[in-house]
Amino acid sequence: MRVVVAPDSFGGTLSARAAAGAIAEGWLRAVPDARVDRLPLADGGTGFVDVLQERLGGTLHEPQVTGPFGDPVRAPWLQVGEVAYIESAAACGLHHVPRERRTPEVAGSVTTRGVGELVRAARAAGCTEAVIGLGGSATTDGGAGLLAALGA
Repeated sequence: MRVVVAPDSFGGTLSARAAAGAIAEGWLRAVPDARVDRLPLADGGTGFVDVLQERLGGTLHEPQVTGPFGDPVRAPWLQVGEVAYIESAAACGLHHVPRERRTPEVAGSVTTRGVGELVRAARAAGCTEAVIGLGGSATTDGGAGLLAALGA
């Protein structure tokens, strides 16, 4: 029997890699001779960079950027040759917003500025192309913060 385990992350509880490992472990307990292939996935939100680094390799950078409320956060991005893979959620994701602050008023006041700072860092590192995963964002500024960070 061959089983392909291909989960995304489990909303703030398990990374895609951890979820794939747990599911594969369960399959192997039930069917010890099964061939279980782990293929963690990401929809562009939290875990996007981790999943890509596992498959593509590359260099992980982890600068400090502006978080959704203007405070500093660490946000990794991946460099593979001249291509930057940027996870917007790392800079402005829901995981930076406590549950009690997840309101329409807060959503209207947070920023994507940190994503623009990641693009700027990638450009400074010599990247000529950026792939940005858009998912899990806590913002509704339509990228205005990103553009402002790039000088618009």
